[in-house]
Amino acid sequence: MILRRVTKHVKEQNWFAVGLDFFIVVVGVFIGLQVSNWNDARQERNNEAEYIQRLDTEMDVIRARLVAGEQTYSQSLRSIELLMDVRRQYDKDVTAGIPSEAELSIAASGAGAGMVPAGSPAALKEMMSSGALVTLSNDELRQALFAYDEFAAINLNAWQTLRMSQSDALNRVLSFGDLSMPDELNDLRSAIGDGANLRGFDVQDFLDDPEIPGYLRVLLGAQANQLGLVQQQLALAESIEELIDKDSN
Repeated sequence: MILRRVTKHVKEQNWFAVGLDFFIVVVGVFIGLQVSNWNDARQERNNEAEYIQRLDTEMDVIRARLVAGEQTYSQSLRSIELLMDVRRQYDKDVTAGIPSEAELSIAASGAGAGMVPAGSPAALKEMMSSGALVTLSNDELRQALFAYDEFAAINLNAWQTLRMSQSDALNRVLSFGDLSMPDELNDLRSAIGDGANLRGFDVQDFLDDPEIPGYLRVLLGAQANQLGLVQQQLALAESIEELIDKDSN
């Protein structure tokens, strides 16, 4: 219709009408583009709000796992330190009193305790794979998510390396034998699962083997490193949650 009107006005050499027609067309295109841009912007805001909500929920789960990991490694270090103290005291005086078999068994079983590090939230992986990360208007939050994702991958690789490096030491400290398991270890068996095959702890072997202190030092270093990594990842996760809370308020 507009084209017919323009053609008619050109034939009539009504240049004012021709200009007015072009003006109407340009304004119509401009308004159409603005409406489209407004709809796109609104959709991006909606997508951003949805992603942030998902990130908030998933980071709560991740933080809880990291806190549990921090507690596990802290307890493991205390167990190793107890075993090291017992050996030092025994090496100085074989008549020195030592903890009960059950207490030593529990400490030995906890010497290598740990958890697979938490990964990145599913929402972040989806945003990165689809290119939707640009929908986040908060640059600080976007950078914090990048930093967390990178560190989570580093921590997983470090965990795998450290677990391999301490496997020999752990197998030697955990002297599985045909000893009957003390009643105090029943809860521990349930916690670590039957796959652990925990049947007892050879106290005398632990006290007399000259290589045990060296193995304990290996375990102490590995567990301390893993604790430090978990604490760093936890700090990154908490900074993300703080940024999300700030955006939500």
